[in-house]
Amino acid sequence: MTAREILAAGELPQREILILLAHALDVDQAAVYRDLDRPLPAEPLRRIRRQIARRREGWPLQYLTGQAWFWSRPLQVGRGVLVPRPETETLVEAACRRAPSGGRLADIGTGSGAILAAIAAERPDLRLVGVERSAVALRFAEQNLDGLAQVLQGDLCAPLEEPQSVIVANLPYVTADEMEALPRDVQREPRMALLGGKDGLALIRRLVQDAPSHLVPGGWLLLEVGRGQSDAVAQLLERRGFLDIFRQEDLWGVERVVGGRLPCAPS
Repeated sequence: MTAREILAAGELPQREILILLAHALDVDQAAVYRDLDRPLPAEPLRRIRRQIARRREGWPLQYLTGQAWFWSRPLQVGRGVLVPRPETETLVEAACRRAPSGGRLADIGTGSGAILAAIAAERPDLRLVGVERSAVALRFAEQNLDGLAQVLQGDLCAPLEEPQSVIVANLPYVTADEMEALPRDVQREPRMALLGGKDGLALIRRLVQDAPSHLVPGGWLLLEVGRGQSDAVAQLLERRGFLDIFRQEDLWGVERVVGGRLPCAPS
C-alpha cells in the first residue's frame, strides 16, 4: 500500500493523515509527498493504520505523535498532560512585556512547561520556576525545559521559596457544563487540567488570594481565562488589592489574559 492510497481512503482529513504518515516514517511531510507512490514498509504501514484507528477513536493528534508546537518550538506531550494551545501565547507575550530585567517568574500549573520554555527563549535574563501538582505532567515539563527552569511539585504557590516578580498561570477554567460539550479529543486530555469547578474559577480564586504572599511589592499576577470570564477575574483582582488591572485579547479577539500589579512598598 502507498501513501497516496492511504490519503485517498479518506479515513481522516488529509492534513492529519499526512502528519501521521510523516511520524510513522520518521521523515518530514515533504518527503511523504515526494514518495507518494512508493509502497510502504510493513512496520510503518502497521503503525500508520494503528494511529489512524486511534485518531478515529478520538485520541489527540499530538498524543499520537508525541509532539506539540508552541511559540514555534516543538514540545514533548502525551497522555496525562494538557496539549498547549496557541491562545496561551497571549500569556507569554504579557509576561515577557512586564517582567523586570533579572527578575523571578513563576508559572503555576506549568503542565508541559510550554509557557516557561517560550519565556526562556525570549527572556533568558529571567530566573524561572514552574510548579505542577501532577507527577505525570511534571516529567514532561522536566524534559521540555531541560534545565531552563526549576520545576517543583506541589499545589499552587506552596512550593515557592522566594518572592516572585511575576506569577503567571494557565489554570483549569472550563466550567462543569462546558466540560461535557468539549470535543472528544479534548476530553481525552487530563480532566484536572481542564475543569475549573462549576463556574470555572475555583483554582483562579485560590491563586488570586494566595499570590500576593509570593510576589514582591509591585509584582504582577497574570492569568489566562476562558471566554466571558475576564470581568469576573478582574473583579477578583481588584478586591484583592491589585492595581493597573488590564485585559489582553488573543488573536481571535477573546479577552484571554487578565492581570494586575501589587502596590509598591511605601517609600
